[in-house]
Amino acid sequence: MTKPQITIRLSPSLLTELNQYVEETGTSKTDVVVSAIAQYLGCAESVPLIQRMAELERRVKDLEAEKRRN
Repeated sequence: MTKPQITIRLSPSLLTELNQYVEETGTSKTDVVVSAIAQYLGCAESVPLIQRMAELERRVKDLEAEKRRN
């Protein structure tokens, strides 16, 4: 079964942020957008576990980097 496809428009600065994020985390733009929409709508539990784990790993990495700076 194929998933429906949508098109969105982003500001250049937001697209830059998105591109940097996917490069740093190794996730896809689709996964980031799906996760963000699910969180915004309050249905984050519908996001696949692998995406939730990738987000947690990114947060831990950010916290560890911040801890080293302090």
